[in-house]
Amino acid sequence: MSVIVTSPSRLHIALIDMNGELGRVDGGIGVALKEPFLKIEVSAVDKETEQRANTEEIVTILERLKERTQPTLRGNYRVKIFKELPSHVGLGSRTQLSLSVAKAISVLENRNYHALDLAKLVGRGGTSGIGTAAFENGGFILDGGHLFRLASADSTKEHENEVPKTSFLPSSAAMFPPPPVLFQQPLPEDWFFVVAIPEVKRGAHGLEEISIFKRYCPVEREEVAKICRIVLMRILPSVLENDIHTFAESLTMLQRIGFKRIETELQHDIIKELFRFFDAHALGYGMSSFGPATYAIVKGENRAKTLADSTREFFTERHVHALVSYSSANNDGSEVS
Repeated sequence: MSVIVTSPSRLHIALIDMNGELGRVDGGIGVALKEPFLKIEVSAVDKETEQRANTEEIVTILERLKERTQPTLRGNYRVKIFKELPSHVGLGSRTQLSLSVAKAISVLENRNYHALDLAKLVGRGGTSGIGTAAFENGGFILDGGHLFRLASADSTKEHENEVPKTSFLPSSAAMFPPPPVLFQQPLPEDWFFVVAIPEVKRGAHGLEEISIFKRYCPVEREEVAKICRIVLMRILPSVLENDIHTFAESLTMLQRIGFKRIETELQHDIIKELFRFFDAHALGYGMSSFGPATYAIVKGENRAKTLADSTREFFTERHVHALVSYSSANNDGSEVS
């Protein structure tokens, strides 16, 4: 028997509070996409086949599952990737792969795990909860971040239900459960995102990403206040009222504020050029996570196709290779068969 899991990519639009003075940190907004997507098949095999067939990344995920699952996993498993997400470009590939493998194995072992349980098992969601929520239900997502106490404060005192974070860290290095989802809403089918992934330096990850968090945080409280105001008074109402213009303009505004401003300033010059191009041809734009995946938002599939073609020409004229696609929001989350 085998299980096939298809899961969405996600755009991570912005981290909200990388200051932490109010006792919470992180928080984020993002969108699940239909394209690109991840599709894997997991099958029960003997131990020798498991060791021979799986990549190093898959082996790491399986080992983590075996260490943390109680009672321990009964079988050995081979993971075959039919369609993969590009890694370290800002689309959440590691989270989707980890959750998909864990979900498939939970089905094979007759264990009823929700996405939050799976994320805890595979160690994802320690900073952003967007990927986990995208896997579960899709749509537009706002998460509420984590409890926070600076290491210099009384960080030994535990909250009733949660141990607070004591430093600014990316999800890959923060072993905390995913944050609570505060708002999750489907986006209209005619809202399209044109996604461009230029072949330039991959987004910060590993030790480099940890170093950036330590170097640039905490962000000034005034910057965080601006982000919160945009999210609460512009983005959330625009989602509920299907107001694509306010939504798109707000995404553009966020590129110049807070931790997102830092992420974009560290990018290759082609990203800044692409921002100017999107500013002239789309309703709004932004960069996902640490990039280099960059997106623009337009209304209607025909407009999205036209902009995708123009974006390919933009890169061709500059002799830069890039993957360009367009997609509406995935409003359902992952699929299991």
